[in-house]
Amino acid sequence: MLIRLRNLAVLAALFLGPPLHAAGDAPPAADLMDVSATKPRFKVLTDGKQHFVVIEPFAADSFEGFFYGDGKTLYQQRVSGGSANGHESFGKSFWEPRSRQRTSLDFKDDKYSVQCEERTTELKPLPDADATKLLDSAKFYKARWKRQAYALARDNTGKYYYVDKMREPEGNKSFRLFAGPKGALKPQKMTNVVSDSAGDIFATKTGELRLVLNNNESLWQQNKKITKLIALPLDDNHVMIYSELGVYSGEKLGTPCDDL
Repeated sequence: MLIRLRNLAVLAALFLGPPLHAAGDAPPAADLMDVSATKPRFKVLTDGKQHFVVIEPFAADSFEGFFYGDGKTLYQQRVSGGSANGHESFGKSFWEPRSRQRTSLDFKDDKYSVQCEERTTELKPLPDADATKLLDSAKFYKARWKRQAYALARDNTGKYYYVDKMREPEGNKSFRLFAGPKGALKPQKMTNVVSDSAGDIFATKTGELRLVLNNNESLWQQNKKITKLIALPLDDNHVMIYSELGVYSGEKLGTPCDDL
């Protein structure tokens, strides 16, 4: 049932994929967005601590016109849904995998707020002159976080195996494999990747992680010894992936919940 592993002589660096964001990294120039058409309709909100939300209230497209950042660099938010009541109130749910609860930007009773887990932070509009100055000097970028969870499994001793990949382009094979105990997973230098309709094989210098899609199996093979793994659903474990495994420790995702 397992697909045969291809030649392992491929250079390891080919499969490491782009590195994680560092807090001070400049965004890719290709991610820079032109918001000149919507800028006149933007409203700038702040918590008074140099954290800013830029929003187009009651935008025709509820999935657009929502940015967050430090006032110099602002990242587009991935909006998953929302609601509005005329021009009296609205809510926008945004992607935030570190939260078990709804994360949202809300406007109600003439007040703006951000909800992150059980934390609610009130935001206040900047005075018009300050808002104009910020909007004229800030740079607007596509969403900061570029990777997504692909597979998660563990053995009976508590060792986890986690694979992520680039979100775009669709069908890319920019995978990374991490392994270790919870809180201390380390990147594994891969020597080959096989990914097709039958499943995936991620080969490293120490062993192979095999994901057999048609049987929903996960296996770790090391020196001909095969250990059956417990496959863990990604949707049920997104908080653990982003907050507990240690893979993304210290990383900012570019959402309001980084700071608020």
